[in-house]
Amino acid sequence: MIPTPPPAGKQPPVYQSQELFQGGKVVLIVHQGREYWLRITNAGKLILTA
Repeated sequence: MIPTPPPAGKQPPVYQSQELFQGGKVVLIVHQGREYWLRITNAGKLILTA
């Protein structure tokens, strides 16, 4: 799925991964009551799982 761009003139918020992960490798995101885990892989990629 390709994300849709934001409306003209409005940029999405930007977060640095270092701020989100705070030195760790996993963060928990709760969206509409469901938990998602965002992980940094050994290759430095991000993976989101439910």
